[in-house]
Amino acid sequence: MWLKYRKHAPEILIGLLFSAVLIVALLTPPNPVESIMSHADMALYDLRIRLGEGFSSTETPEPPIVIVDIDEHTQQQEGRWPWSRHQTASLIQHIGEQEPSLIVLDELFGSTEPVQQTACNANDFCPLTPPPDPTAADRELAEAIAGQDVILGFLFHQEYVSNGTLPPSNKAVTANALKLWEARGYSTSLAPLQQALFRSGHMNTLLATDGSARRIPLFLQYGGHLYPSLTLAAAQRFLLEKDWQVHTASLDKLTLYTGIGLGSRYIATNPMGEILIPYARETHFPVISATDIMRGKTNPHALEGAIVLVGSSALLQGDLKNTPLQANMPGITIHAFVLQGLLHPEILLHEPAWDLTLELIGLLALALLMLSLYPLCPPRALLLSGITLTLVVIAANVWMWHGEHVRLDMVPALALIFGVTTLFVIFDLLQESRDRQRLQHLFGQYVPPEHIRQMLAKPDSLTLDGEKREMTVLFADLHDFTSIAERLDTQVLKNLLNRYLNAVTNIIFEQNGTVDKYIGDMVMAFWNAPLREPKHARQAVLCSLNLRRMLTENAAEYREFGITPLQLGIGINSGDMNVGDMGSDHRRAYTVLGDAVNLASRIESLTRFYGVDILVSEHTRKQCKGITFRTIDRVRVKGKRETVLLYQPLGLSIDLTPPLQNLWNMHERAMDAYWKQDWPHASKLFARILVEYPEEHLAGMYLQRIARLMQKTPPPDWDGVYEHRRK
Repeated sequence: MWLKYRKHAPEILIGLLFSAVLIVALLTPPNPVESIMSHADMALYDLRIRLGEGFSSTETPEPPIVIVDIDEHTQQQEGRWPWSRHQTASLIQHIGEQEPSLIVLDELFGSTEPVQQTACNANDFCPLTPPPDPTAADRELAEAIAGQDVILGFLFHQEYVSNGTLPPSNKAVTANALKLWEARGYSTSLAPLQQALFRSGHMNTLLATDGSARRIPLFLQYGGHLYPSLTLAAAQRFLLEKDWQVHTASLDKLTLYTGIGLGSRYIATNPMGEILIPYARETHFPVISATDIMRGKTNPHALEGAIVLVGSSALLQGDLKNTPLQANMPGITIHAFVLQGLLHPEILLHEPAWDLTLELIGLLALALLMLSLYPLCPPRALLLSGITLTLVVIAANVWMWHGEHVRLDMVPALALIFGVTTLFVIFDLLQESRDRQRLQHLFGQYVPPEHIRQMLAKPDSLTLDGEKREMTVLFADLHDFTSIAERLDTQVLKNLLNRYLNAVTNIIFEQNGTVDKYIGDMVMAFWNAPLREPKHARQAVLCSLNLRRMLTENAAEYREFGITPLQLGIGINSGDMNVGDMGSDHRRAYTVLGDAVNLASRIESLTRFYGVDILVSEHTRKQCKGITFRTIDRVRVKGKRETVLLYQPLGLSIDLTPPLQNLWNMHERAMDAYWKQDWPHASKLFARILVEYPEEHLAGMYLQRIARLMQKTPPPDWDGVYEHRRK
């Protein structure tokens, strides 16, 4: 396992660096990484809102919230805004006649009554007529406001310019509090109008960096005091609460805002005193054109008991904002969503102060999990793990959203999963490509394609280091090929050798063997490396039988080259061998070494002596079930002290023909008599074999050997071993 971690050390280090960059970016905003993640998270949040995963809502809000819209139709009927004080007072009075609970004006009356245009024909010059007494007009509007329960707004801005008088605030900024957006100036309605109000609040909707309205501050800071928003003032007035309270929490000597209290209601905020505007796709507030109210064209009970929000959707009023739900949403509609959330806090999504801590812990845990798990996974498992982790993060985020009403950033975790998973997949694909090239370079010409695919599927199971393993090795050499080569033209010889070696290699590959080398016409192959083959001895013997068949089937083809049928000598031995990537700095090869290899080479050279095409050792024969062998001899080869029993494979037991079965039966009886020193009986059997099978060189050899043995008395310890003096 540690080897796998060491192998993936570059990916682990880069993954740690990538995780650290994400965590540092979240801890130290603003920076490019944090900005990119923030914009991506905004886009994802907007998508969820548009897909209907927004805030829950009540089908019949209580109390009802109705919007009175000074829309384009109203301005065509009643004149362009701003209206005269008399018209505005008339609108308030008409609304008040239907006995609403509260009237909220999303308008600012910071100057005297505007100049009115005198009615005239279209082709005539139309002079502008100032009002006869501006203060009287302001008093008329103030009286209309005082006669109803009306909330007016004011604006904060960054310029050091102030117009009007701010209402008093008893909320001092908390010491060591997190720095809010602090206003430098303000604009309020004229003093007579301000004095006629029960409540007022700021109308500021702070837009995100992409210009979209997602959050709204419930209070803002100016001159060391906190001032409520227009919607908070409206909710306070509707609930008949004398005051609202600020809730805070301490964190490392820093005070964070956590929410506000409205009587028994607790409204959680983020540390900046903001809430997410509770947009809901299925929520639609009733909208009534202001001119219909003024002209009595509406149901007289349409506004009864409702909270009436008065604003404008007209394009020239400049109060249209981009939102996650739709583009160019009127500001008064945004206020309606916010007011509904304040009156029903259970629908609000919370962005707690601890969300960053939870996010950092989650990122750290996620990074450690991936960096400990991914080095153990192949590429396909990496993709599956990445998809699984992504689904887990999404499911956890959705559960927090709907189950706990907590919104957490999802993009950093998804970015971490995508980044680390992609990193490991790319590195693994590159490593797989390098492994493929290395394996193709080392084994492409020497092992079957299926071996290459298996080695690529399980690269960790392959080692090029030298190791000792029981294997089977085969040597195949053409008899008298040197004399054949001397008679052939160079080009003809090359074509003949290429055809022969191609046929031999294909047969070796069919039996999952590995070609070690070609030495002229001699081929060396082995089994049980680089991939393990439990039946390596049997596969080698089957390979030799197929080579025998190939020479017979291709005899006509070889005659085209003007030669007699080729004769092949094959030697096979099984035993412990050293296998691995061996050689010098200039040339290396994947090969086998050891006494068992040398013995196989000696066995192959004995095929000429015994007049057979295939010889295998007793070590190989013992592992070959279902194949019939005949006993050849007990020998001691040159350079070896141990004796070896040699056998010739005749074929698969189920495929032996009656003549071959008869030959095997007589030969084995003759050999048994030979080992028992029953020379007369052995001689009869070998002689009978020669009569029935005249081409059997082996029977004639044993008759000669028996004749010599019968001429002299064998030693008492005779064991039948024939010692070969030549290689």
